[in-house]
Amino acid sequence: MDNRKAYLQQLLHSEKWSIAQWNWIREYLEGADLSELQAVAEEDFRMDLQEMKSTLDRKLSKQMLKNIHRRAGIKDSSFQGIFRMYPQRVAAAAALLVVCVATYFWIKPMGSNMLAISAGEERKMLTLPDSSVVQLERGAVLRYAKDFGKTSRELALQGEAFFDVKNDAAHPFIINSKIMKTTVLGTAFNMDVDNDSLASVVVVSGSVQVVAGNPNDTKQPGTVLTANKKLVLNTVANEIYVTDGTADARFYQQKKVGVFLYEEETVANILNDLERLYNLSLKASPDILQQRIKLDVKIDQSVRIPLEYLAAVYQARLVALADGKGYMLESGNSH
Repeated sequence: MDNRKAYLQQLLHSEKWSIAQWNWIREYLEGADLSELQAVAEEDFRMDLQEMKSTLDRKLSKQMLKNIHRRAGIKDSSFQGIFRMYPQRVAAAAALLVVCVATYFWIKPMGSNMLAISAGEERKMLTLPDSSVVQLERGAVLRYAKDFGKTSRELALQGEAFFDVKNDAAHPFIINSKIMKTTVLGTAFNMDVDNDSLASVVVVSGSVQVVAGNPNDTKQPGTVLTANKKLVLNTVANEIYVTDGTADARFYQQKKVGVFLYEEETVANILNDLERLYNLSLKASPDILQQRIKLDVKIDQSVRIPLEYLAAVYQARLVALADGKGYMLESGNSH
């Protein structure tokens, strides 16, 4: 709590926020626990809430206060209702929350200098203004300034994406998330920020530098990753480690292209890739797993297509698992 409180205090005393800071405060406001914000307000801000309201645009104030009421469960929408709900000191916290909610509205695409690109239910390919190419996976969100590439190349990611970065030594390419910061010059890599506690980076080519923790802490030492290396950060277990990422690099490279090409590959390895790609449990009889085969798999096709092909080749039965979350290739020798 103390670290987040100190960071909030730093932000609220700064005149200008970076993209990472905008992203951090937005995610903080969407969280369930705003106790640090209240604490900062009680310590540093002794301002009159009515005076704060009068300095804000009337329409924007009304919308912000409506959001605060909804978050706090206040049914009375009148401005005076806040004073009836909060003691004098807590009212100061509400005042500061108004300021922060204002930033929440300002960082949205409408009426701001920020763009937010979401992949939704389908993978999305986009080319950034600097000609770097990003493949957003389902549900991923990318945020960056409208003038991206002119003076800096800094953006924020939530979810998973593959980056093929245009080389520009004068303008490092920086990806921020809530728990890590990745800096590159020109490279191809995959970054997955699953939540506030788990993230990973796999480098396909070139090199990147990863800083764990607060992305704005310039004193944090960075970890340099080269091609075929993988970094995993787990803030819950308080661990960060680097391992061989050759298999992961191959997986993400083919995933980016959209086709998995196998030349005399074992069925076991193919099923491992398909499990990751489709998020299913895929099993096979031991005599099938050790077989080698040539196979092409397009990532936008149903998982049943390659599985049915394998079943036909090895004269096996394709059986759905009891939990409905995968398949089993049963050979005639398994009975």
